[in-house]
Amino acid sequence: MNHKAIDTSPKLPKLAPPWWMDGVTLPSTPEPQEPAMLSAGMQSFWQRVRGWFIWPLAQKDPLTCSLEMLNLLAWERNISRVKDEPEWLYRKRVNFAFINARDAGSSQGFINIMSRLGVPVLAIDERKSGLDWDVISIELDDARVLNAALLGSIIQDYGRTCRRYEYVSNKAASVQLAVSECNNDYQTLTARAH
Repeated sequence: MNHKAIDTSPKLPKLAPPWWMDGVTLPSTPEPQEPAMLSAGMQSFWQRVRGWFIWPLAQKDPLTCSLEMLNLLAWERNISRVKDEPEWLYRKRVNFAFINARDAGSSQGFINIMSRLGVPVLAIDERKSGLDWDVISIELDDARVLNAALLGSIIQDYGRTCRRYEYVSNKAASVQLAVSECNNDYQTLTARAH
């Protein structure tokens, strides 16, 4: 739920019957008095109605709303879900759609976009020697890389226009080398027969 929207919404005032009917001040009978029960019932009813009115406010947060509302927010923000995309990443893409659109088109902006989505960019090389001038090379960590279709969609949405992208994935691997002493001794013996 969007707790910020719920916390700033108006609170429901407490229904308080007069003191002679509240069921607490004059406990003359062991059973609750009818005005006090009516007051508690009305308070519960209006609390439920308030919950119905606040529900749409809670649905405006893409990180916590229902999946149906998330799809509507994604449509509104021009985000399409890619096949096999995890729901948490889809929610992040919808949540950061406006700020990602603002950062689109620059190298630092692309790094910011990818870090918001949880995929750190190791390096961006523009105008690399040996490649055409319009190719941008993006180096990503292979352990954190998204699926190729999703990465292509992100590049299409937030990359520079009229540029081609290639991505290089690096994977850190630990290499263990055993170091030991190696010695060699040899002799040459010659035998001749007469």
